[in-house]
Amino acid sequence: MTTPTGDSPRHTHGRVYAGLVLTMVFWGSAFATSKMLVLEVPPEVGAVLRFGFGSLLMMGILFRRAAKPIPARADWGRLAIVSLVGVTGFNTLFFRGLSLAPASDAGMIIPIMSPVFTAMAGMLFFGEGVRFDRVAGLAVSLAGAVLFFGDVLLHTAGQGGRVWGDALLVGAAMCWAATSILSRPLSVRIGAMPTAAWTIFLGSVVLLLVSSPRLAAVPWGQLTGRFWIVLAYVVVFPTVIAYILWMEGIRAIGSGPTTSFMFLAPVFALLIAAALLGERPTALQGAGGALMLFGVWLVNRPGEGGSLLTGKGSPASP
Repeated sequence: MTTPTGDSPRHTHGRVYAGLVLTMVFWGSAFATSKMLVLEVPPEVGAVLRFGFGSLLMMGILFRRAAKPIPARADWGRLAIVSLVGVTGFNTLFFRGLSLAPASDAGMIIPIMSPVFTAMAGMLFFGEGVRFDRVAGLAVSLAGAVLFFGDVLLHTAGQGGRVWGDALLVGAAMCWAATSILSRPLSVRIGAMPTAAWTIFLGSVVLLLVSSPRLAAVPWGQLTGRFWIVLAYVVVFPTVIAYILWMEGIRAIGSGPTTSFMFLAPVFALLIAAALLGERPTALQGAGGALMLFGVWLVNRPGEGGSLLTGKGSPASP
């Protein structure tokens, strides 16, 4: 049996799986490369540069590929809310947190805690099944978080910067979880690509307004060549290409199997942060991250009832 393109299903799925692994490499690298941006410019400027240029590329792709690129009037209210929470809010907290904490912290906190917050919201407010393995998974994730943040506190006694940075990253994870929930009806109604493109564009406009005083103060002529190379990378690969591959995965194999690849993101994030920035979590922090990851796996094991995590996903990539 072959697909309409002439490929066998096994070959097609193999290509999709390879694309999803590459997506996790790109998203995992976004933590270290975004950290490299905020070493040279203020966090607000890093955020608006990455997602401002990324939004222009996404809009170009949308108008080229979509049959109906402009949403109906009734969808603009929710688009505005999703853009404020998932793009403006997420990236303000994400880049500010990165300016204070290591990229490896962001690589563990955001991809691991976001599904935890999404699952908690699903059980508390959206009638999702309260199964033993899900509650146990949340408890294990909480224990891992206590171990991770407890060790951070021990190693930063008298140095509040990293603690505040991690707190901001937890806030970013909450924004990502909220956006995953809020964007799902839009993704179903108008499609994942229009949802992503318009929310990233609208959120970037607000980021531009917020960051405009900082933009004027940036010494553009003194920025290194490395900065511009890294910026081009984060705009094209983690922001645009990764999301296109992610959507292709959802289309080809379904949102549930696609979402399961998110467990690779923290692994790649830690490896790339170590390679590019020399960051290495302590043994206790690594153990806490592993516990959180195992807890998230328990929460999202297939079982009775759906999960908000099997939606189309958030338009704001890490």
